[in-house]
Amino acid sequence: MLKVRYSPDIEEKYFDVIADSKADKFNGLTFKEYYNKNYKKILQFDLKEILCGDFEKLLSIKNKIGKKNNNSVKSFFNYDKSKINKQNPLISKLQPKISKFFEQNVEVHTCYYCNIDFINIFKKQNELKNGFTLDHVLEKAEYPYFALSLYNLVPSCYVCNSKVKDSKIPFDNFSPTNKNFDFNEKVKFKSFITNYNLQIKKEDDFNIRLIENFSNVYDKYIESLNLDNRYNYHKYKVLEMIEKRRKYPDSRIEELANLTNQSVEDIKQDLFSIYIKKELHIRPLSKLLKDISKELGLI
Repeated sequence: MLKVRYSPDIEEKYFDVIADSKADKFNGLTFKEYYNKNYKKILQFDLKEILCGDFEKLLSIKNKIGKKNNNSVKSFFNYDKSKINKQNPLISKLQPKISKFFEQNVEVHTCYYCNIDFINIFKKQNELKNGFTLDHVLEKAEYPYFALSLYNLVPSCYVCNSKVKDSKIPFDNFSPTNKNFDFNEKVKFKSFITNYNLQIKKEDDFNIRLIENFSNVYDKYIESLNLDNRYNYHKYKVLEMIEKRRKYPDSRIEELANLTNQSVEDIKQDLFSIYIKKELHIRPLSKLLKDISKELGLI
């Protein structure tokens, strides 16, 4: 739903973290050195292209290599320490190291897939913890050589990653890690409020859905994450906004702005929690609130 943001130097930082990793089974070699010695001929690409290529690059690699049901490759690009057909991984559990990297280098506030739940970083006994899981857009079971790839990992909530995301539906170009991911621009929440006097008193009086303008390329994305059904639970937020909008027409908002010596935008943000001045990924449901705010003539 929301595009993942990266710092300009993140690829170099990430490559150094993984490429310099060592394991006893590498016989003193680094991850990069072991790859060049044993796997480059098999996969045909430089390690940096696999680990740090942008999402479009990953798709081109996928199209050339295809699915790789190779236990040796799975064991080398091991993410979570799981054994592959009784074969021990060559390097044990890189997931904690990668999660720590995301904590330090990627903004994690709400789930990038759904924008419903917080996945933020917090402290426990002076140690940083996080509420996110890292979802593999291109499934590591089918494309194990992407198990550690930076742009194949989406910081997401447990529900999106483990409960609803349908791995049978190909995400491909629709990954929030893709620079061309424009879900927020193309897809909007619509309330289907037909009563322009806002005479709506309960949630059953209206419906909300995600509607794409002029195309339907994101339909499978919405279906895979069950977004329409999940957001139906949050119709109460829309109802609250409708009720407030009845109480605070534009004339009343302007009056409050004059009385408090604030801008009209600040009053709207305080009253309706639109977060006009903040990025959408900072707060849960922010896309819903912003899209419905446009329907209600608030922005």
